[in-house]
Amino acid sequence: MAAIQDQVGNLTNQYGNGLIQNIQANFRSGRLTVKINDSWYDLSEARQNQLASEMLDRARSLDFRRLEITDSQGTLVARSPIVGTEMIILHRSSQSPTL
Repeated sequence: MAAIQDQVGNLTNQYGNGLIQNIQANFRSGRLTVKINDSWYDLSEARQNQLASEMLDRARSLDFRRLEITDSQGTLVARSPIVGTEMIILHRSSQSPTL
């Protein structure tokens, strides 16, 4: 588990130390859940895309089929695609949309 955390954590060093708060691996279901802090919302859209894509590549190289990224409040921020190859970004801003 520490090796997985180190490998995924290395990706975020370029975006600021401490972005990743916690990593949970469910080997049975093939799911990796990465909890990030609110620094995610300070990143540009391009950097969010790049970070999520790199995390997906790393998760897949570690034989995880699914990746979920949640924020400090437990909100699902991004998830791996069911169809296609690009991460699905669900929340780019901590502000909830106004209706």
